[in-house]
Amino acid sequence: MNAVTFSIRKRFTDGFAASGSYTLSKALDDASSIAGGTGVVAQNDQNLAAEYGLSNFDQRQRFTGTFTYELPFGPNKKWLDSGVPAAIFGGWVWNGTVSLATGTPFTARVIGAYTDVAGGVNGTLRANYNGAPVAIADPTVGMFFNTSAFSVPPLGQFGDAGRNTIIGPGVSNVNLGLTRNIPIGQNRMLSVQVLASNVFNIAQYSAIDTAVNSPTFGQITAARAPRQIQVLTRFRF
Repeated sequence: MNAVTFSIRKRFTDGFAASGSYTLSKALDDASSIAGGTGVVAQNDQNLAAEYGLSNFDQRQRFTGTFTYELPFGPNKKWLDSGVPAAIFGGWVWNGTVSLATGTPFTARVIGAYTDVAGGVNGTLRANYNGAPVAIADPTVGMFFNTSAFSVPPLGQFGDAGRNTIIGPGVSNVNLGLTRNIPIGQNRMLSVQVLASNVFNIAQYSAIDTAVNSPTFGQITAARAPRQIQVLTRFRF
């Protein structure tokens, strides 16, 4: 694995702190079992060099950012510094995280091949690749990549498609939270949190069907959780 990371951080001053990190990387290996890849044994144990390709966990680009902001309300703040408004709106802290990343790779494979069944495995036989571009300009749920680039190899032959040549769906996610700690007498504290994950409710796809002999070949098969909002309270004493 080769990687370079750039980071920036603003220390907590005037009620605000933020940080960001960008990583550009590339990971290669010849072990499909690393990180739970599909097809946990080599397609051909006599040609292990053909297994060399992107690692199952390879993620070419990734950005993560965080921020914390003390809202300017309440005692010793810019606005609403006294009375009932200060008691209601003071002490709240706003925080959030941003995650942007390219997808991890998948392998075009054949399920239920007789050679796999005879060997007690499934999905190790790879597809044939005709050299056409794999990525398409406008991927959809019904066709995420160019399925015509792959085909089932002739009976008794190994597929010539490389391992992990299909780049899966990326990640674009924003989480936000509001937190307030309310002192209640000596050594007692009431914490209130409002947490929102996937705030913008962006569809986050997590899996695609890459089995060439499947009726859903090339389609999105799973998605991550949609927007969720939680209100949590905790009393400490």
